[in-house]
Parts: sequence; structure tokens; C-alpha cells
Amino acid sequence: MVSLKNLLVVLAVSASSFAIPFSSREDGQFKASIYQKLPAPPAGWERDDSVKLDKDSFMVKLRIHLVQQGMKKFHDLAMKIATPGHELYGGHLAQHVIDSMIAPKQESKDLVLEWLDTEGLRSHAEVSPRSDSIIVEASLEQIEKLLKAEYSKFVRPESGDSAVRTLEYSLPDILKGHVDMVQPTTFFGLRAMKSTIKEVTMNIEDNIAANKINTAASPAAVKGCNSNSITPICLANLYNFASDTTNQTVGRMGIAGFLEQHPIQSDLKTFMNKYAYFDNKNETYSCELINGGTCPATDVTNNIVEANLDVQYARAITQNIPNVYYSTGGRPPWLGSGGNTNEPYLEFLNYLLALDDDSLPNTMSISYGDDEATVPIDYANTCCDLFAQLGARGVSILVASGDSGVGNSCKVDGKAQFTTAFPAACPWVTTVGGTTGTSPEGTWSDGGGGFSEIFGRPSYQNDTVNTWLETDTTHTAISKYFNSSGRAYPDVSAQAMNFLVVLLGSAAGVSGTSAACPTFASVVQLLNSDRLASGKKPLGFLNPWLYGEGAKGMNDITTGRITGCSGSISGAGFSAVAGWDPATGLGSPNYGSLLAISRATA
Repeated sequence: MVSLKNLLVVLAVSASSFAIPFSSREDGQFKASIYQKLPAPPAGWERDDSVKLDKDSFMVKLRIHLVQQGMKKFHDLAMKIATPGHELYGGHLAQHVIDSMIAPKQESKDLVLEWLDTEGLRSHAEVSPRSDSIIVEASLEQIEKLLKAEYSKFVRPESGDSAVRTLEYSLPDILKGHVDMVQPTTFFGLRAMKSTIKEVTMNIEDNIAANKINTAASPAAVKGCNSNSITPICLANLYNFASDTTNQTVGRMGIAGFLEQHPIQSDLKTFMNKYAYFDNKNETYSCELINGGTCPATDVTNNIVEANLDVQYARAITQNIPNVYYSTGGRPPWLGSGGNTNEPYLEFLNYLLALDDDSLPNTMSISYGDDEATVPIDYANTCCDLFAQLGARGVSILVASGDSGVGNSCKVDGKAQFTTAFPAACPWVTTVGGTTGTSPEGTWSDGGGGFSEIFGRPSYQNDTVNTWLETDTTHTAISKYFNSSGRAYPDVSAQAMNFLVVLLGSAAGVSGTSAACPTFASVVQLLNSDRLASGKKPLGFLNPWLYGEGAKGMNDITTGRITGCSGSISGAGFSAVAGWDPATGLGSPNYGSLLAISRATA
């Protein structure tokens, strides 16, 4: 990897080699035009004029992303690497190989730096470590002048989130084809995918004592499970990983953390002592801090539910496999003495891609997202390309599908339409929907599902989705509300209701695909660790495998349906049917079956 020092030397040489100053080019060649404009803030956001921003002291870290070359060729290669039976299957790439394939043109860097020089911001800029972006740190006043934009404070009253953003910005015309994204500008941020939190009144100790593991449990009566709560013991029996007595110790399980959320070590210890399904209890995780993230040992923000849920269930399922919580700062805005940081997703993904192969997690669980309609297309494409690179390096990425069924209001730009989620709709991640009940396991009605309005349907799910479109009759009356040619999700599902967690020493119940995602991801990590222990490569990007042989290792969910739209669209939702469906995907995991299939996969 090229060092930052060497990059700065290259920049200095490039900057000194410009033959013609930006301002003296042919008249009109550098005329600026609006690059992106939103008619209004995204649904749920409101402009807040009660706070006057000190634009001279408010600092912004702006990422100007350069158009990368050869991305289509890279996507084709990444898909071959992820497809069992192909001669390139499992040949995961080093990051420097990927970077050499998709590097931006030198002209793109030169033009952006020349533009910044004429605006007096050259000294505020540097090239990102992977040379795909120019990072500018300057005052909000300077950024507004640069982008011909007006930033304001916006709030989301429902959640209390706030952000300093603009609804419109401009770029010089000559940068067309050289720059494809500038943020933070029009992307308002992500939210945690959790639905409800409630206290559980059941007698925990008596329940745990009564629920001993039964590895031959009948589907009609799964030991360890009841109608009031889900615990690791229940999941171990329901998904058949209690039957595997191997003590997995190799590999690395990753858990993504955003929005200043963090786990509590003492809560994990209490949780493991009460609910772990195996005797050799591991109560550890490590924290890696990204973009000013924090990981305090005690609760200092009252913002621990999501992180505790993810860490407690990942730790309980993955046995003694090292767990890493990636705490990424950047919750916008940091007002007053702070500033408007880079989008946390970009910081998070670029941090991971900068790691060497031995430091990467094998599996990553992400329980965050937002409505796809609120995400600028350039931002969505940039993030999705980064997910593709992680998959090509051997990382299995699982993302929560959302907790609003097919949407809340189901209106996009005033038009009646099912609402999809991002990054759940990215074709380079494995999206996890929700189930509930165990006798039988059925669809959780609030689980997210649908078809992307941004991304087309990937080849790995063509046959499966076409079969559903041709044979399922329950969607006919609502077909005009979704894009049947888009990337369909979820891919898989897992339990999503009433997960027992420990919060500041007390038991509570949490529901949402935030629970389903770390559950399924942890099962995948068991598979990856088994492969590593036997000398094989990790599974990496999962979907071509899942939609092929992996589908045989799933519990097909055929009852229930997801709903949504708050009554604004009659019949809104999708039903679970035999085979894949946009309610529960391919179904929930049967670890024993998946393990056999994984071991038979090269």
C-alpha cells in the first residue's frame, strides 16, 4: 500500500505541473452547474432554523470521491470469485490488486486539486490512503463557497437525530466524469434497525434452569424456546448448532457500531453467565475505534441497547472465536466546538479495506440502515462498491432488512410505492429478514422485504426470483407498488422477536431484524471458522453460494406475511410461500445442513 507520505509527494509534483491556471482556462469551460438537488429534506426530516450556525468556526470534513475505472470488470471478477464451481471460486483478492483494477484517472485527481487550488483550499486537501478520494477539511463557510451551497441544521423529531446538510450543491462542469460523489452534503444519515424495547417480567432463573439443550428437538416443540422470549439456548436448538460440539477458536467475528452506541462489558459477563448454551464461557470482545469512535467500559450515553444486543448474541453463538466491535464515530452533527464529520459508513468501509488480510473479520454483522429513497444514488453506489470489495477480499457481510415491512407511509416523492431499505438493497450484501415462533417458525410481520428502486436484480437470484414472480399469485394486486426487476431481499431470515438481553444488569426484551442479523451472521462465522480450521478459505460474499447449494441447508418458512404502509395501500406486504419469497428470503439456517454443504464446497 502506498504511504500517505508518498501520496503527498505525488500531490506536490502533480500540483506543480499544471500548465494553465484554473482561472485562466478558456472562458466558460469551468462554469459550475448544480450537481445534486433535493426538492425537500427526506421524509421525517425538518429544517431547524432555531440554531444559528457559526459557519466560520464549524469545521467540515468533505470527501470528494473520484470516478473509478474498470468497476464493471471488477464486479464481474468478484462474482466469479464468489460462485462455487467457477475456477476462480475462493480466490480472494488483495486490496492492492483491487485498487490497481479500479484506480481513478490521474487526470481526475489533478483537476480536483487544481479546482481546490483556485478556491484557496489546496492546503486543506489530501488524497485518501487508497487514492480514490480527495479529503478537504475546512470551515462550513469555505465549503459553502466551494460548492455554491447553503447548509442548514435539520432534525428528525421522531428519533431526535440532527444533521447539518444542504439540499443542493454545484460542481464545475469539467469535473463531470471525474467526480461521482461529494459528502457530507445531501445524505442525512443512518438509523439503528431496532423495532421495540420492552421489559420482560418472566422469572429468568427458573426458565433457564428448565430449558436444557436437546439436540434432537422436535420441530413442534423446540427445547429452550417459549412464547415469551428468545435466548441463545433456544437458538442453539432451533438452528441446530447445539449439536456441533467443536469449540471454535479461529477466525474473527465483526460487529458494526454507529451513532455513538457501545456495549457494556459487565452486561456481557452477566448475560453469558445466565444464557450461554456451552460450558466454556467466553466473556470477551475487543473494540476498534474508527473516525473518533468510543468504547467506554460503562454506560455514559444511555445508548447501549443495539450494541449490547449485537455483542451479547454474537458472543454467545460464536463460542470462543475472537469478536471485534467496530465503533465508528461520525453521528452528525457535532455542533459548537465540533464539526460535521464524514459519513460514518464511508469511514467504516474504508477503514476495513485498509486492513491487511489477517486483520479483516471473516463475517460482519450490520444492524443499521435507512429508507433507500433517502439515500442519494451516488452515495448508495459508492458504498455498495465498497461492500463488493470487502466480499472479494473474503468477508461475509450481513445486513438487517429493516423493521417496517414494506414501508411506513409508502410514499416516495408523493407517489404510492413500497419503501425499500439501504444498505439492505445492495446486491453485494446478504440481507437478513425476520421470523417469529418456533412451532412452526413463521414470518415476523414487521420484517423488511421488497425490491430495490436503485439496484437491478443480480444474476445469482434471477432464477429464484423469476420462479416466485411466475408462481406466486398473492402479489398480483400490488405489483404496481414495487420494482419487480430490482434486487430482491431479504436473502435469508432468523428470529426477530423478544430477544432477552442484559441492559445495565437487568433483563429486557428487544425485537427487530437487529436481532436476526447478528444471529444469522454468527452462524455464518461458525461456518467460516470451520473452513479456516480445515485449511480452506472463508466463504466471502455469500449470495451466489446461498442461492445455489446453500439453499438446501435452509429451513423454508411458508407461513405468515410482512405488512406495512399503515393502511394507505390495500393488501400491502408479501406472503411467505414455498421457496424464496420477499418476506423471509430462502428461510432460516439449519447449521448442521449448512455445515455439511460448506465442508463439501471447495
